[in-house]
Amino acid sequence: MAKSQRAGRPRDPEVEPRALRAARAIYAARGWSGFSLDEIARRSGIGKGSLYLRWPDKASLLIAAVRERVGFIAEIDTGELRADLLELARGWRDYLRTEEGALIFRLNVDARFSPELAAAMADDPYPEHIRATRAIVRRGVERGELPEATSVALVADLIAGAVTNHVNTTPPDLLDAESPDYVDALVDTVLTGVRAG
Repeated sequence: MAKSQRAGRPRDPEVEPRALRAARAIYAARGWSGFSLDEIARRSGIGKGSLYLRWPDKASLLIAAVRERVGFIAEIDTGELRADLLELARGWRDYLRTEEGALIFRLNVDARFSPELAAAMADDPYPEHIRATRAIVRRGVERGELPEATSVALVADLIAGAVTNHVNTTPPDLLDAESPDYVDALVDTVLTGVRAG
């Protein structure tokens, strides 16, 4: 007779979202130097053992927490390149203007000064949001909307980089008053240039 197997306690689907929310809040308030698994466990009500089951260290948890919020890029697929790039540019602009969006910048700066954080980021140098951005352009090439020889990375960088620079250098009140013309002009300029080249 076979031994009956006892099922363990079901995995709580709220553990990861709670931990990631707590991680973002602590990082926003205290930065990397004040970021600890003890504080995440306390604030989220999750045992440190459960955290270690999901993330090997605090750097991996922080990177997951910050990068999780840009998952919207992977969902962009209207079937037409210009529409996809407009949605990407608007979504990226709006995201960067949030407190959570600012954490992307903070994470990159902190990684320059923390070997532990830099090593964890090097484990995934092309995270999902970068791969998803490039996938948008790649689909446009595959559909014949851009020349076959188009540099996917260059087009993705031109769009995301221009939006990033624009958000970082434009006063908030001007961004608030801005019409959608900037994003339209950006995407149309990039597409016209790539097609002409």
